Amino acid sequence: MAFLRWLVVVLGGALLGVGLALHGQVALARHMQGRVDQTFVVWRWLGKATFAFQGGETRMALAMKEVPEEALVASDRAAWVLVGVGGMVALTGPLLRRAARPTGRRTGQ
Repeated sequence: MAFLRWLVVVLGGALLGVGLALHGQVALARHMQGRVDQTFVVWRWLGKATFAFQGGETRMALAMKEVPEEALVASDRAAWVLVGVGGMVALTGPLLRRAARPTGRRTGQ
């Protein structure tokens, strides 16, 4: 029973961690979209025209700009679900009933 309790806590922690990582990725995508929106329109056109020659950060920002808002909203909801379910599972692990221990010897031997 102790292994099961440990396994439930680890599983809950993993789900919680995945949800928080997804939250971070959505926040980063929104930040990159905002930075591209703040860039002068001519530089955006030039960046799109020379996409293959841009650096890694610029290419990633331009690619993140193309992600639809609906996908980010759905990912954010999924992250909240993972955080909630992971937290509940991790908190219920220690609450699982411990195995009953034998209190003494049997007398019928």
